[in-house]
Amino acid sequence: MKKIYVSLFVFLLFSLLTLKAQDLDETLSNLSSDAASSYVAPIVNGFGSNLNSGWFALPPEPVKFGFTARLRVVGNGTFFSSDDKTFSANGNFRYNSQQADAILANSGITPGNPNYQSAKNELLSKEWNVSFSGPTIIGDKDEFLRVRFEGGMIAGQQIQPYEEVLEDVYGYLDGLPLFPSANIQLTVGTVMGTNFVLRWFPSIDIEDLGKFSFYGIGLVHNVNVWMKNPLPLDLSVGGFYQNLKVGDIFESNATQFGLYASKTFGGIFAFTPYIGLTIESSTTTVSYDYRFDTPAGPETVNVSFDLKGENSFGFTTGLSFKLAVINLNVDYKAANSGTLTAGLSFGVF
Repeated sequence: MKKIYVSLFVFLLFSLLTLKAQDLDETLSNLSSDAASSYVAPIVNGFGSNLNSGWFALPPEPVKFGFTARLRVVGNGTFFSSDDKTFSANGNFRYNSQQADAILANSGITPGNPNYQSAKNELLSKEWNVSFSGPTIIGDKDEFLRVRFEGGMIAGQQIQPYEEVLEDVYGYLDGLPLFPSANIQLTVGTVMGTNFVLRWFPSIDIEDLGKFSFYGIGLVHNVNVWMKNPLPLDLSVGGFYQNLKVGDIFESNATQFGLYASKTFGGIFAFTPYIGLTIESSTTTVSYDYRFDTPAGPETVNVSFDLKGENSFGFTTGLSFKLAVINLNVDYKAANSGTLTAGLSFGVF
């Protein structure tokens, strides 16, 4: 059974996410943190929104002691907008030797010029404020990052503005319309109207990205358990935490607190409409090696920075269908980054 679940998840992940031949770490190695933060921002939002989606599908039974055990296969997809495919920003950047030569040649300064070496050394000795424009990680694979140097006086020479095209930095995921993820979720309970939820994904290696894995834990509590005259619907509260790692590049942590209202109609065959209002946050640490040249030679430094997901509030609407020990649910979370979730459960509800 475990192999079946793992195969389903691997199929979902790889059927939606086609990875490119060039290693992502190699792409990021060309970027300063200022450029990289904008370049990876869409996928960071995708990580956070997926992690904070799909936790709730059915309320706990409003009983002090009962038995619930179900295993659930969950797939999420966070949608990207057209604005997510490109970016423009200002920031610091360090040039390599070849790029410095191109800047100088654009101003007529060649190796035969007596000021060539001093000008090149100055170009390679520090960070420069530049303008970035081009595709994000989900942009078009045929578009490349442009880095514009505004020029100025360098080693007593007037250097003209110059725009460098970085062909190693392109739309890595080539217009991906949504960011997918999948997980296995185990729900057990019920104690005092509370279910415990464990979420995980078996660790797998993804070509060019590295090892992909995550886990999450949470609790869902039905407040009707405390009421002598229960409400005409189930009112539940939940809190969840999740951690995701993708190779050595990405590590995301996400938390969510939610209020959920639902109503079940039927018995052996039943359906449950539900809505949820959630407060959520996510932070992704991005880490990679940045390579550039100095007057003394090539240099590599590790770059690490944190990016916050753009979702802070979400409103979810969904519907669950149950037939004996099988339950299917579909929902959509409306937020800054909207997310669609589908789940299939097996067990004792």
